[in-house]
Amino acid sequence: MTLRWALRLLASSALVAIAACSSAANQPERTFKPNELQVIEPAGQEAKWTYAPSLLKVSKGTPVTIVNQGKEFHTVTSNDPGRPFDISIDTGKTVTFTFDKVGTFAYHCGVHPQMTGVIQVCDGACG
Repeated sequence: MTLRWALRLLASSALVAIAACSSAANQPERTFKPNELQVIEPAGQEAKWTYAPSLLKVSKGTPVTIVNQGKEFHTVTSNDPGRPFDISIDTGKTVTFTFDKVGTFAYHCGVHPQMTGVIQVCDGACG
């Protein structure tokens, strides 16, 4: 390999490393509090919008805080018949909901159906 090709390879590698670091720096730092569900909206990647954590375990009677720091309106809508919950959350808002029934509840966003998750409500501490 000539010196010229070695320098090209080195320069290309440096550009890739810089691009990767700048992309990671643009992602907001996420910290999750206990009993908190967050809307996740990666910029320009609507197919990857979701809730985090994808599985939230709480004890019966525990208030769950839903945080929408994104730029779009969302819902947290139960998949169960009769919809035991259908929570609307505007951008920049926080909503609190208390789960009073024990069970495993799958949910989705009524506006963005690719956004799904599960809340497991335990009778006592979850294992």
